[in-house]
Amino acid sequence: MKRNLFVLLSMLLIATVVLAACGGGAPTTEEPAPTEEPATEAPAPTEAPATEAPATEAPSAYEGMMVEAPDCEYGGEIKSIEAVDEFTVKFTLCVPDPAFPSKIAFSSFAIQPAEHLEATGGAPLENPIGTGPYRLESWERGNQVVFTRFDDYWGEPALNQTLVFRWSTESAQRLLELQSGTVDAIDNPGPDDFATIDADENLQLIPREALSIFYIGFNNNPQAEGFDNSTNPLANEQVRQAIAMGIDRARIVDNFYPPGSSVASHFTPCAIPNGCVGEEWYGFDVEAARALLAEAG
Repeated sequence: MKRNLFVLLSMLLIATVVLAACGGGAPTTEEPAPTEEPATEAPAPTEAPATEAPATEAPSAYEGMMVEAPDCEYGGEIKSIEAVDEFTVKFTLCVPDPAFPSKIAFSSFAIQPAEHLEATGGAPLENPIGTGPYRLESWERGNQVVFTRFDDYWGEPALNQTLVFRWSTESAQRLLELQSGTVDAIDNPGPDDFATIDADENLQLIPREALSIFYIGFNNNPQAEGFDNSTNPLANEQVRQAIAMGIDRARIVDNFYPPGSSVASHFTPCAIPNGCVGEEWYGFDVEAARALLAEAG
């Protein structure tokens, strides 16, 4: 099953932390002004006790590793992101967002170690790393991925020594392999096959909440050489809002998506905790869209 959402997402990932170090020393006192005394033989000079210079804290290797938006007027929700230390990243938001942890858990936002990216020439998919119960054994593109159990896994060990994921673009072919016993389970059976699976006592149909969302974004500031952004209608926020209001998303879902699909109201699926908290996306309103376009000129 799939969900549908047309959404304009502008995200800038950034964070701020102010580190203050407070140091102290012995209090200083003012020496009294000298008074005139009768001339006498000067006493032998005495040596002042040696004192150590106050220690200064070495700058952190992560100090200054931060990018920050000048303000929150750019249209996104992230104000800044900072590498606090080796294992900590801090995000500062422009607005509260209870679904933020779910958003940054998206696979497209996966964090890769800089050393690994440099070592693999920027191709982490060819040399994946991770901390899971399985390790990659082989990958035949377009055919299958083979995993073997990772015995040094920190958590509960995997049940099977080998795990194989195979691809098949045809849902009927996937169902045939399941019925013949050449695979143990399949994902995303075709909607037309639901009744067949339900009627087979050897099979079990397990419905689940859809986590797929279809997104459409706007390029509101193209950087092509010689491009005059002043003539670009998408640079006007009202034009983008009008387009969002003018798309009949429900009709698209009804005509082109399988049973169980719905029009999404938020950036994340409602099946995710706090995924549908907060202001909803624009509703379909042709008259309001026309009014915005007229106001935008």
